[in-house]
Amino acid sequence: MRLIPLLLLLSQWSRVTGDGKEEGELGNTNSTSTIKANTSQFLRPKNPPKYFGIDIDGTLLTSDEEAWEKNIEAFAKVRNEGYIPFLCTGNSLLFSRIKLGTKFENKTGYQGYPGVYQNGALVYDENGNVIYSQPFSKEFLKVTHDFLVKNGLTANIVFYDGEELFSLVGDDNVLKNLFSAKYTVLKVLTFEEILKKNILMLKYRDFDFNVPEAEKGIDYVEKMDINGAHDVTPPGGTKALGVTKLLEHYSLSSEYCGFIGDGYNDIEAMNLFPLSFAVANAPDEVKKHAKFVLDKTCDQAAVAEALKLTYGL
Repeated sequence: MRLIPLLLLLSQWSRVTGDGKEEGELGNTNSTSTIKANTSQFLRPKNPPKYFGIDIDGTLLTSDEEAWEKNIEAFAKVRNEGYIPFLCTGNSLLFSRIKLGTKFENKTGYQGYPGVYQNGALVYDENGNVIYSQPFSKEFLKVTHDFLVKNGLTANIVFYDGEELFSLVGDDNVLKNLFSAKYTVLKVLTFEEILKKNILMLKYRDFDFNVPEAEKGIDYVEKMDINGAHDVTPPGGTKALGVTKLLEHYSLSSEYCGFIGDGYNDIEAMNLFPLSFAVANAPDEVKKHAKFVLDKTCDQAAVAEALKLTYGL
């Protein structure tokens, strides 16, 4: 892992986003949902789950400083009680840490391990060891590249390998199309160089991913986020699968994990775990899959509220 040099940039960057949502935005915090909160029916479990997966953008992350402090405090308290809250995100480990910042790490003692990243394609244990990864096949990358070149789309897509972002072109429009101006760590490689990497996710926008030789649901999974960008991951890859792999590593079942999220890439996890929350700013299509719907948005410290309910903080 080459995390240390890049993490020196933490102090220069604000909490940018990118968890299955478009980088540079905090997700849809202005919900028009008609599904109301139901936490008045919540009964704290006698044996709270040992693990608790937390989505980042539109869930944990907020631009409201008071809410951010509440989330940090609750995260730290849960850890101090011996439980293990962890990140469960569409983003990489590196960029998750960049977004949350050094203040979060210093106050919680959590540096991203254990964690489920890139929509379940990459899973780390508590020591930072990779215990599960699911890269694309070389054949899939080749036919995708042929499609991109043929249709002039090489500037509309980036490639993740779990540590770095890669682009096929040295064009600033790649950043403008997919990321905020502050999101500047993007390495330009030839396709032959990219092919040597273990690519875990593609992120694109502004075109239809109609690769003739690849079938959606068979050769890849595609998720559209709230803000219009798309994540393409290897087949079968979901946050639910990633958390399952994490729990299996510790010989635990889904009963030992809670979850909170707001996005379409959180649905499988909400369905899987007996204790799952949707934040108030989640769309109705997402809320209906959660066991409980909170009355607080990400900008009202929804994560702190869920942890308080679950662990009696």
